[in-house]
Formats: sequence, structure tokens, C-alpha cells
Amino acid sequence: MYEHIRWTGDKFYNILNAAPELKDRAIILNGVSKAYAMTGWRIGYAGGPAKLIGAMKKVQSQSTSCPTSISQVAAEVAISGDQSVLEPMVAAFEKRCDLVVDGLNAIKGITCLRPDGAFYVYPNIVPLIKAAGLSSCTEFSAWLLDKVGVAVVPGDAFGLGGYMRISYATDEATLKDALSRIEKAVADLDVAE
Repeated sequence: MYEHIRWTGDKFYNILNAAPELKDRAIILNGVSKAYAMTGWRIGYAGGPAKLIGAMKKVQSQSTSCPTSISQVAAEVAISGDQSVLEPMVAAFEKRCDLVVDGLNAIKGITCLRPDGAFYVYPNIVPLIKAAGLSSCTEFSAWLLDKVGVAVVPGDAFGLGGYMRISYATDEATLKDALSRIEKAVADLDVAE
């Protein structure tokens, strides 16, 4: 999903690049929602051995409905069209990523690693959870929303207790405002170093 939203310059690899001998039993999944800004269209695709894809089709045809033909054509055009349109979007995401990572790391009690791509970060907020007298990142996320109106997703939703997910798929002014509000929310907490 994120093969095109990367800024390290490194080549993207999937499992078959690393272990080609798995080609008879591996399936590569991808979609258009992230790189082509088609979230909500629910268009994905799979490549793999015919037998496995056939089995997938049997399950899929009974469990989900098909996307509209318009969505399918739009996805095909996105995948096969001019890929240079992705460059400015990726550059904007990288700039916003740096803004968010730097801003979060400047807030006492938060540590945030810089990702190689995508459009969200997972900062560690364990010191803030403890300082606020809370017991989980879910509680902290609700506290942050209540205190300063900043919505984040608790890391628990992704198996990352003690973290929160912050998307930077918005404009810089909104991100700066959110960072300022987060800093304000935690300013009075007695955060252990």
C-alpha cells in the first residue's frame, strides 16, 4: 500500500524480491487507496499462483461486494498512468513528516522515530500516560481530545500499547496547531526523565 509513499530513495521490496523461491506459495497484495489518494474506494489487487488466487476469489465473491466499474477503471488508470504525479505528493508528505516528528520530539515526554514513508507516525507516550495518572494510550487519547480537542488514534488499535498514531495527511497549519495544542495539554504534567 505504501510502496510509492517513501522518501528514503531505497528500492521497495516485497517478499518475492527477498525470497523468489516462495513464488509458488506467496501472494502479493496492494491497493490504490494510499498512493493514489483513493481512500474509501476500497480497490485492491492480488498477484500470485493461479490456484491461490482462485481460492481467494471463491471466498471474496461470497464475503464482499464488488467495487463499481467506475472505481475499477479509475484504479486501472491510476496504476498504469503517469507516475510522476506522485512525486509532489510524496515530497509534501515528507515535509509534513519532518514537521510532525520534530514537533513531537520537542515535547517533553514524547519520543518519535522518523518513518521511511507513509503518512502517519507512532510516537511513544508512555511518560505522558504515567504523568497524567492514566493507565493506557486509549485513556490518554481520550484525555487529549477532551483537554485540547486533538484527535489521535490509540496505539492499542494497532498492537502498540504506549503509543498513539498521528496522521500528517492534512495541511501544515493544522499540524502546527495540533502540535501546539498537544504541547499545551502536557505542559503542566510532571514528566519523569
